[in-house]
Amino acid sequence: MTEPDCPDRPGLVEHRMDRTYEVAAAPDQVWQAIATANGIASWMAPTHLDPQIGGAVSFDLGDFVSTGVVTGYTPNQRFAYEEPWPIAEDVAALPAAMVAWFAALGVPLSEVYDGLSSLSPVATEFLIESASGGSSVVRVVTSAYGSGAEWEHEFFSEMVAGWGEMLDKLVTHLATAA
Repeated sequence: MTEPDCPDRPGLVEHRMDRTYEVAAAPDQVWQAIATANGIASWMAPTHLDPQIGGAVSFDLGDFVSTGVVTGYTPNQRFAYEEPWPIAEDVAALPAAMVAWFAALGVPLSEVYDGLSSLSPVATEFLIESASGGSSVVRVVTSAYGSGAEWEHEFFSEMVAGWGEMLDKLVTHLATAA
């Protein structure tokens, strides 16, 4: 299967996850869970959030803190943010687990850092729609553009698997909160 090129940067390929869930929670309950620091922390990770477009968002993932910027913030409808690929700008700042991961793949860190500037940020968007019976439909899309290197595919696949587990926690959280 051929991945689509990036529309404004030909030659880059898209990495994408698109999931939709119907949840037994009203849009305002979903919003509280996905677009507030306390809500996100209840199902994902300790979070800091400046709730406005251009505000900072950071997730404490234990051995790594991912920091990005809010790109969309429409209450009860849309929450979006962008993060750099979770690879430290300096190889010395990479968590040991990440260094080991690249070593296990047989990918020299110099190869990763040579292509890092061509990668787009990882963009995540949550969309909320009201559904019948007081429920909601939540769509989560995460995407990024890269060179198509094998490590990118591996990384994004593992990230998507992790996202799946976290989104399952979100759905369970919303079911118990409703």
